[in-house]
Amino acid sequence: MIRQGLLVFENNSRSAQRMASRVAGLSLLDRMVRTLARAGIEHLVVVAPAGAPRELSRLARQLRMQVEFLDWGAAPPASLTFGEGLLVLMGEYVHHHASLRELLRGGLEGCELVAQVSEAPPQPGPFRQVRLEEGRAAFALAETGAGASSGAFLCAPRLFSLAGLLAAGDAWNFLSARARGRKVALRCAAAPLWRRVEDRRGARAAKDMLFSQVTKATSGFISRHLNARFSIPTSKLLIETGISPHMVTVLLVLTTGLSSAYLISRPGEYVFLALAGILWQLAAIFDRCDGEIARVKLCESKFGAWFDTITDNIAYLCGYVGLLVGMHSRYPGSPLYLYLGISAIAALLLTLVIMYSYALRTGSGSLQHYLVGFSRHVPDDQKGAVYKFMERYGALAKRDSFSFVYFLAALANWFDFMYWFTVIGLHGIALGVLISQHKMLQGYRAGLEQRAAENRP
Repeated sequence: MIRQGLLVFENNSRSAQRMASRVAGLSLLDRMVRTLARAGIEHLVVVAPAGAPRELSRLARQLRMQVEFLDWGAAPPASLTFGEGLLVLMGEYVHHHASLRELLRGGLEGCELVAQVSEAPPQPGPFRQVRLEEGRAAFALAETGAGASSGAFLCAPRLFSLAGLLAAGDAWNFLSARARGRKVALRCAAAPLWRRVEDRRGARAAKDMLFSQVTKATSGFISRHLNARFSIPTSKLLIETGISPHMVTVLLVLTTGLSSAYLISRPGEYVFLALAGILWQLAAIFDRCDGEIARVKLCESKFGAWFDTITDNIAYLCGYVGLLVGMHSRYPGSPLYLYLGISAIAALLLTLVIMYSYALRTGSGSLQHYLVGFSRHVPDDQKGAVYKFMERYGALAKRDSFSFVYFLAALANWFDFMYWFTVIGLHGIALGVLISQHKMLQGYRAGLEQRAAENRP
């Protein structure tokens, strides 16, 4: 697989200004460096106008990728070679890392130049052999009917000359001239996850494109179809303030969760109960925002995943304790409600201990991956009826589902329903985790052993 990349900014003052322009909370230069690293590039050469800003953020400097800068017209170091071929990316395009990873995964396939395009070529098959003429219009591919260029190309070492590019002064004409008469292919991307950024409108389009990819496959139904409608517009505003995902977690998720816990402990007044339900639902919406901002800014980390998980569960625990206190104040003469509530809190703590232990052993910072492990780590022939029930309906245990039920019940003034829903739900989750955790760990270890055996020479 190609691991070397070339990020080319045009040789003019406008391009130099564009490098420092902001796209979804990051400078264009910083964003593309992070994107290429996420796509799998390990050695990146950035060609930029002389005097253009080259400051990278601390996170970009800490990436496991070597970054070198070259000026147009300069002589490249003799030691700089591209033995495996390289990815050439025009600097005026913002890509999602998935589109570049898809291009790199396909490789050159025997061609000397592969151009990524947005629509399927008119001829059958994933490739169309073409002869490119000089000029940018040829790479826009309007005349071929094969869709718009993504500004991303794979080049064979024999096709590319870095010294020739720096002397030419224009990457589009250089590639066009070098590709003339050679074997060239167009590759259609599964989805056009890129936008050309030459002005504010392009920056907004790129931002919308990046946010269209933030919803995780493990998100629940309510999270995908309801909460996302509020969280994504909120995240688009927050990302421009420079606020970090951790600050979003503390200032928005934790504070709304704890405020809801306090209000729900005083259910005697409907206003308090309704406000508690609204805040609990807002906490679930804001809980998406920190992850959305982290994914768009390409700054996800294991620490961030653990921080988000721990703060979420602090809010959970406080909310259930507040519910227990509220139920006891509502029925002070009936110890049964108190004992059942304490039992539910104990079941929650046991569940968290088991799930955190599983997360530590599997290297994940998110407890949502426990539900993924239901399907991934246990063979179907070892799943009993209870196990299959939990696998099918386990998504109801996610925060988005719980929060939405609380929201509706609080608005309807169904405090007792909220209590019984919590008691039965927490005991059911604990039962499912107790039944599944042994088989899941066995399946996880078996998978590790199988991969180790496959990697042995």
